[in-house]
Order: sequence, then C-alpha cells, then structure tokens
Amino acid sequence: MSESSFVVQKVEWVQLRAPSGESFFVMISSLPNGFFTAVPCQIQLVHGDHSLIGLGASADAALEQVQKNLEGKTREQIFPGAAG
Repeated sequence: MSESSFVVQKVEWVQLRAPSGESFFVMISSLPNGFFTAVPCQIQLVHGDHSLIGLGASADAALEQVQKNLEGKTREQIFPGAAG
C-alpha cells in the first residue's frame, strides 16, 4: 500500500442510555499502538455515492473493494457537500 492509502481501524458501536432515557452511541476503535478509544457520538449519517460501495463474499473482501473504490479520492469527493 502506498503512503496515501487509508488506514483500517476496526470499529465497534455500542448504545448507552442516559438516566433521562436519551440514548447515544459510543464508537470504540482500535489504534495502531494497541490501545483503544471509546468516544461518545451523536451521529448524523451521510452515505457516499452508491458507486463507491464495496461488494464481496466476506466482510474483508467488501472492505478491500471499498478501499480500492476510494483510493485517490478526497473526503469532499467521497461525501460531496457534506460538512466535515
């Protein structure tokens, strides 16, 4: 992979519920140094264009395909008009 390739971080999502009953998500992700982060998130979801989707017989194959589809693209090209 070239230096400009995207770095894969495994991410897991959990939902927490506040005492008030309101729920929010926590993103848990691995870091290259072996540690993990857990970040509370309020999510506004923006999908990339359908043409960027990765399709494969396994999760790893689909991820490999989406990485190829995204190679060389900027965030603006992947999510045109989205706030970053």
